[in-house]
Amino acid sequence: MTDPDVTRAPIDTAELRRRVADMVAVASDGEVDAEEVLQAGVSFTALGVTSLTTLRLIDAVEEEFGVEIDLGGDVGYLDDLDSLVRHILAASPARR
Repeated sequence: MTDPDVTRAPIDTAELRRRVADMVAVASDGEVDAEEVLQAGVSFTALGVTSLTTLRLIDAVEEEFGVEIDLGGDVGYLDDLDSLVRHILAASPARR
């Protein structure tokens, strides 16, 4: 887990979209291409993202951005790239 006391630079939305799309590709072991995630505008499920890929993605997002994803609450932001990016921006320690 990243150190919550570390100061982070503000996050650029376009860069964040690219980073998360790359993370989806890695989490899916290449089954889903980052470019496809960036251009699709559809749900991760429609792109073929599995529940295992989603769990891997959650771990990667928590580690990379220092945000907590609580699976016990509303997780609608895990449905697609832009929703996840908005969640990361809102929850990121750099925004606090």
